[in-house]
Amino acid sequence: MKPSLEDERRALLEQIEASRALYRRMLTGEQPGGPQARMATGPGHRPVASGETPGRSQPVQWMMEHPLWVAGGVALLVLMAPRLLSAGKHAAQKRRANKRRERQWRERESPGTGRALLTAAVLLLRDPARLRMVSRIASTAWQWLQQRRRPPKTVTTVTPTARVTTRVH
Repeated sequence: MKPSLEDERRALLEQIEASRALYRRMLTGEQPGGPQARMATGPGHRPVASGETPGRSQPVQWMMEHPLWVAGGVALLVLMAPRLLSAGKHAAQKRRANKRRERQWRERESPGTGRALLTAAVLLLRDPARLRMVSRIASTAWQWLQQRRRPPKTVTTVTPTARVTTRVH
């Protein structure tokens, strides 16, 4: 037969009171199993082992059981922290220097002329035929500049009467 609602209510209240008593004991530091210890059974309740400190999370309990590992980790952190901080500081100084150089470079260049040339180049070079024409002009100009840089070739012809030197371009 089904238990009545009143019986279920009483059972729930007893379970709540038992868990409150357990938490109260955990907060005051009493050992479980004392005169007023009443363990609730059910989901969410587990008995506390004899060596376990009640109310502590598993990571804290692990740290309490392994103090040498914790000390090693703290020592490693103390040794590595200055290096990590100095590396971060060095990187920040590098970023500031790069920004400063970039700002100086922008101040030196003329944005109006460069922007105008870039716009003209983009408008002219959209068409492949114009692109070929510009590349031919650039090639011809480059060859002309290279010829002007070279010393002129001299040709010496020897004749029986006189020596004649002419320049050939």
